[in-house]
Amino acid sequence: MQKSVEEMVPSKNRPLDQQPDAWGAVAADYHAFAGNVTRPFAEDAADLVRIGKGTCVLDVAAGTGNFTFAAASRGASVLATDFAFGMIDYLRAESERRGLSDRVRCDVMNGQQLDIEDESFDVAASIFGVLFFPDPLKGLRELSRVLVPGGRAVVSTWAPPPRGEMGRIMGDAMAKTVGSLPKPSGPPPWAALGDADTFRQRLLDSGFSRVHIVEVRHVWAFDDLNVFVDLMGKCAPPAVATFASLTPDQRATFRGAVAEDFMTRQGGGPYAVTHEAMIAVGTK
Repeated sequence: MQKSVEEMVPSKNRPLDQQPDAWGAVAADYHAFAGNVTRPFAEDAADLVRIGKGTCVLDVAAGTGNFTFAAASRGASVLATDFAFGMIDYLRAESERRGLSDRVRCDVMNGQQLDIEDESFDVAASIFGVLFFPDPLKGLRELSRVLVPGGRAVVSTWAPPPRGEMGRIMGDAMAKTVGSLPKPSGPPPWAALGDADTFRQRLLDSGFSRVHIVEVRHVWAFDDLNVFVDLMGKCAPPAVATFASLTPDQRATFRGAVAEDFMTRQGGGPYAVTHEAMIAVGTK
């Protein structure tokens, strides 16, 4: 285990979405969120690279393991890494529950400085992970470094604004709750990898000889708006901090605003929210 994870990502100097302890604390709720939102994209990512029995796979910023389990279920041997101890603990327990612990190893590492030898893996992945790194380009270069010649990396990021229905819904509801929100000075941190052309060029600049981008859309359908709102307030450290700062009346206002948004457009349900992402496949 890399001992300097906390030193390389000091909590007091980083935003909440770059703090390992904060992510570890929300592992169970993140797993529920990811099962509805990011898991379909992880399955797509696994389909876009050649994974079979004996493929040696690295999953960086693995979270609670959507890509790890997609690869292991296809017969791969997977090393799952994350900078949050809590995420890795959850992933390890989940791999045992699924009967996949013989194919899955887990370790705590910083994705910008992996404690892994060069040319060690056939496939390296980061599904909605690298985009949150303090320096995403370091993360991409590390994926390239640990791949064997001809190996493939698969990396996903959210489609850039104004695409992204959930952000619009939650932002409008928050504006109704606390008044007008300050206009952002630039794109959100999760858009750090850019549009499709920029995303592709960043992988090429990180040591990949060929890169292609696939744009994908999935829908999360659900019946209970209360379950949706509750999960949105617990699934990521920035959301936890935001909702903790609201008064009970403000939380009720927020909940009502989200319900009004959905019910005005979608009636009595089932309800649906669409997510758009880009998946890059780079060949070393």
